[in-house]
Amino acid sequence: MKRSFLIATVILLAGFSLSGLDLDLSVRGETGITSVLWHTIRFGTPGTGNDLFDYRSQGGQEVLFPFFRFSTELTVSGRHEVELVYQPLTFETKSRIPENETITIDGVAFEGSGSGGAGDGRPLDLVYGFDFWRGTYRYRFVDTDRGNISFGGGLQLRNARISFETTDGELRVVSQDLGPVPVLSLAGRREIGVDGFFLEGSLEGFYAPIRYLNLRDVDVIGWLYDAAFRAGFATGETSEAFIGLRALGGGADGTGRAPDVWTVTQTEPRYTWNNLNLLALTIGARLR
Repeated sequence: MKRSFLIATVILLAGFSLSGLDLDLSVRGETGITSVLWHTIRFGTPGTGNDLFDYRSQGGQEVLFPFFRFSTELTVSGRHEVELVYQPLTFETKSRIPENETITIDGVAFEGSGSGGAGDGRPLDLVYGFDFWRGTYRYRFVDTDRGNISFGGGLQLRNARISFETTDGELRVVSQDLGPVPVLSLAGRREIGVDGFFLEGSLEGFYAPIRYLNLRDVDVIGWLYDAAFRAGFATGETSEAFIGLRALGGGADGTGRAPDVWTVTQTEPRYTWNNLNLLALTIGARLR
């Protein structure tokens, strides 16, 4: 009873404290197509001779993929911006290992010939998932009738799921990772020409060359970037439509801790090199 009363009191006080503020809430959705510009990966126990795998030339990522993005933004008193983003980002592709060739991933040798092979090589199913959620706070240090510029930082939660598997199920490599990533954020908007038309952009990213800066206690170099440019117009008093171009990517280089779960292939500390770079063309809408 005391705990319930305390929670109700906190909620009530929060309501009173926000009642005098100028709050502006908006939601935004985008959809479109994305192209993998370049994407390479290598992981496994250090010193075991694991190959560098090119997802475009070897893994079926040379085609276009659907792109989706969802976000909500709360602006408080015209100066403080709080944005929440959900970005699904999973590629499921099919490839093959050419006859008489071998690819070593995480210490597992995938040979082009085998029980699941045929005259043109061995079929291979791949999943590369890097969905993420991000929360960001920015402060508007420039705010005029025609536009604004804001800067701040936040935290991104990565949800990495990577697998290589022969279609017969004989050989499989699984790598998974869940963890936080810090980000810096810069955003701006400019009203142009005729009322209702606008340009806006954002740049978010981070580079962590040492432990602790990457929010981990191992020396894994990590980086990410998320840059977008949008042009749009008002479709009503509380709605907008836009077209956007987005460059998105990131990666890691180093040896992490030994995994303590059964789902991954190796239980030894795994060396990882991962470099993903995307370009997306989208259309979307914002509702206020």
